[in-house]
Order: sequence, then C-alpha cells, then structure tokens
Amino acid sequence: MWSSQHRRWPRTLAGQFLLLQLVVLALVLALVAAITVQQSTQDFRASRSTRLLAVAENLAGTAVIGSQLYGTPDRYVLDPAIVRTSSDTGVRLVQVIDRNGRVVASTDPRDVRSPATLKSPVSAGRSWSGDLDLRSREMVGGQAPVIYNSPYDAAPERTVGAVLVLEEYPSWWDRLANAAPDLLLYLGIAAALGAIGAYLLSRLIRRQTRGLEPAEIAGLADHQEALLKGIHEGVVGVSPAGQVTLANSSAHELLHLPDDPVGRDVADVVSHRGIADFLVAEDDSDSTVIVVEGRALVLNRRRAAYNGRSVGTVTTFMDRSDLLSMQSQMSAQASITDVLRAQTHEFDNRLHTISGLLQLEEYDEAVALIDDVSRRRAEISQSVTHRVHDARVAALLIAKTTTAAESGIALSLEPETDLPRLAAGLSADVGTVVGNLVDNAVDASRANRGAEVSARITHDENMIRIRVADTGAGVAPEDVERIFERGWSTKPSGPAGRGVGLALVQAICSRRHGDVSVANGEHGALLTATLRVRPGRDLADATAEEPA
Repeated sequence: MWSSQHRRWPRTLAGQFLLLQLVVLALVLALVAAITVQQSTQDFRASRSTRLLAVAENLAGTAVIGSQLYGTPDRYVLDPAIVRTSSDTGVRLVQVIDRNGRVVASTDPRDVRSPATLKSPVSAGRSWSGDLDLRSREMVGGQAPVIYNSPYDAAPERTVGAVLVLEEYPSWWDRLANAAPDLLLYLGIAAALGAIGAYLLSRLIRRQTRGLEPAEIAGLADHQEALLKGIHEGVVGVSPAGQVTLANSSAHELLHLPDDPVGRDVADVVSHRGIADFLVAEDDSDSTVIVVEGRALVLNRRRAAYNGRSVGTVTTFMDRSDLLSMQSQMSAQASITDVLRAQTHEFDNRLHTISGLLQLEEYDEAVALIDDVSRRRAEISQSVTHRVHDARVAALLIAKTTTAAESGIALSLEPETDLPRLAAGLSADVGTVVGNLVDNAVDASRANRGAEVSARITHDENMIRIRVADTGAGVAPEDVERIFERGWSTKPSGPAGRGVGLALVQAICSRRHGDVSVANGEHGALLTATLRVRPGRDLADATAEEPA
C-alpha cells in the first residue's frame, strides 16, 4: 500500500513544486479565512455596538420608559415601546431594567423578573457598549441609563433604570460567507500566479541543474561521493572565483585541509603558498612537483567547462616521494653510465690516435699522449678522492667533472671539502643532493664561455653541508623564495614527468631534518643544502662497511 502511494508522489521537479505550491496556498487560504473572519467580527462589533448604543439611548429617553421606571413599572405599558423599537431597528433583544437591576420588560418573555446581565450597574448611570455573554451566547450591545425627573417632584433628575439593547453575532459560517466572494477572488488570482511561478521556477532550476530531476541529482551526488572516497589520489576542485568546490579525503590528508573547506577561498584553507597559487591558476598544467613537509607531491591541473563556459579547475595530487627517490638513484646510475659511455668514446678516439702514431712510427708522440691521458685521469681522481672518502659520492663527482669538462665547464672541489665514509642510505642521499645541485649549476653556466662550478662538502658530528656555486646568470630576485616550489618547471618532459631538480633536493633535505636555500653569490647562484647526521649510525657504521 505504501509503495503504491509512494509511486503516485510527483517525481518531476515541476510536479513537486506545483504540489508544494498548492499545499502552501491551502495553508494561506485557511490563514486568510481566519484573519478575514476575525476582521469581519471586529468590523461588526465596531459598527453594531455604536448603533445599538444609539438605539438604547433613544429608547431610554422616551417619556413612557422614564415614567414607568420612576413609579411602579407595568410591563404591558412598556412592551409596546420595546416591540416597536425592535421592529423599527431590527434589534432582536431589548430589555428594560429597573433601578434594582431586574428586567421588567423584554422582547424575550423569559428574561422578565430575572436579574439583568450588565457590564455597568444601573446605579452608576453610565452608558456602555461592547461584547456581552448572555445565556452562553456571544452578543454585542449597548446600555443606556434612564434618567427621569417627575414634574410632581422637586428633586433633581435621577437614574431610575436602564435600557439594554443586544444583538447576536452572526455565525462563523455566515461571517465567512459574507467575505467569501472577495476572498475567493483574491485567492484564485494568487493560486494562478503561484502555479505559473512554480512552473517558471521549476524550468529555471531544471536549466541550472542540466535537466536533472532531484532523484537523479541525489544519485549523482552519492556516486560522486563514493567515487571521490575510492580514489587514492587527492582531488580538489576550484571555482573560477577561487573557492574550493570539492575535496576528497586524500586531499584532506595530503594538504592538511580543515574539516569544511568547500565554499571557502583557497588562500584561507591551503597554508602552502605554492600549492595555493597552483590551485587558483586557470590554465592546464603538466605534472608539477611541489615539496610539502618533506613529501614530493605531483600535481596535475585541468580546466573544467560546460557548454563552452568555464566552471573552474580540477587538480589531482599524488605522493611520489618513494618514486622520486628511486628515480634519483637511477639518475645517479645513469649519470655514471653516461660518463662511462663518454669515456669509452674518448678512449676509442685516443686508441685510434695512438694506433695512427704507431703506424707512423711516432713512438715518442704515442708515449707522450699516453702519459698525458694517464696524468689527467689521475689528477681528477686524486683531487676528488683526496677530499671525498665515500666511494659512491667520489665516483659521482669524478663522473660529473668529466661531463662538465665536455661542456667546457670546469668543475672543482674547494679546499675545505672533507667528506668521510657514509652509511649506504646517507651516501645515496648525499649523492642525490650533490648530483642535482651540480647539474643545475652546470645547466645555468652553459651559456657562459669559460664558466666554472665549484662544490664544497663539509661535515661535523651533527650535519653535512653541501655548497655549489656557479658563474651563471644567477636567480631572479622574485624567484629566490619560490624556486623550490616550482619543482619541475624548467626541465623538459621525460618518461617520468619533468626533471627532479631542486624539488627532490628539498624533499631529501627535509626528510633528513635539514634545509636547502638559494642566493645570488659574487658571480652567480649559490645553493646550500644541509643534511642532519645521526651520530653512531651514519658515520661510525660506515667504517665497518668499507673493505679492509
């Protein structure tokens, strides 16, 4: 039974609005009817009480009433007067009351000789008009004193009785029927206008809701909520006005959003300036890395539009710290591989040169060339291994020195450099930081002929400090504070996105409870990174790892 009734409930938006409008109109009809009846009652009281008081005063002023009440009242003398008054004015109940408050004559014989129901006692000698309950009936009337002075009595005028004129209120139905024509006319007009308004409103809402009915909208909302919760990546929607329109649980966790970000400005709910700026941008973006509390987040932004009108952007977040760490290690290995490939190519050229010299029987020249190559390799290796005792970092620096030399850039270690053997984990992180800082310095210096890059690595019992300086163009002042937030903004796209760069350096330094900064030095950019050392774990244990 319930299900059949439920199916008869209007399912369309227009039908629901129309039904709601009819219910509201019915309530308004009842309220207006009650107000109308109440107003009709007040109007009846105001008009009739004044008229009835005038009738009572007119009757009280007649000589026959005064003379009868002055002496011994005779109802048979009084009845013609009150009946005539009732007939002339249409008043149904007229009472003549003596000075003792008893009814001596009335249009209703039942009232004779009974105490009168009065608002003001006869002895007060005052006129009165208003409501009066008589035998449980609500009536309106007027009371006038009868003042008489006998011609045979020298005493002044005195109150000898009163006249009470009463009329019943019309019934509620009669009062409503009297007001019904106007009431129905106005309510009919209101109902027609309300129905038209409900129809137009439903059309407007359907247009704004893409023609979907409420049940369909609710289904889409439930589906979207389930979908957003099921997505592992963070998702944040932003309106063209810069306000958050949606955010799933992963976005809350990754960005530390408040409980109620929807409807609020991005700047008010996202504390990280770089991410806030990224979210409010209006164009599409490639994968961009921004480091937040030591985690490397990969962000992708896409514009959303409907019928050619922009409705905002949707940004996805992925935590790729582990992937970037693995990419860093692979990049270090690839760097060494590239150096070995370059060295192989160089050795092939040298071997071909030596072979040609031997064929020309220029033995002294061949020996001199071999000595020169050996001396250069030994100088590079000795300059690095003399100051850097960790084999992995030393191999990386030797490779970077050779690569930089092929680009016409001199890479050197500053005399203060001193790095002991490190544990495997710290060695990999230091190698990643050094490799990326050197790569950035070399890239920045390529345009300058005779450019130089210097590196300094120092340590104490608590911290490893890495400083790389170049002779490039330096960093623009407006980018100094944000260079680490831009992540992969300056390198071309590759299989894993855009280059790791300084975003990965910052992630590693944050994970190691250190920091990284950039400044403009005397001739170019100066980048400084720090990594905290765990005493007894990152340095002492490393000695045992090295072969005897």
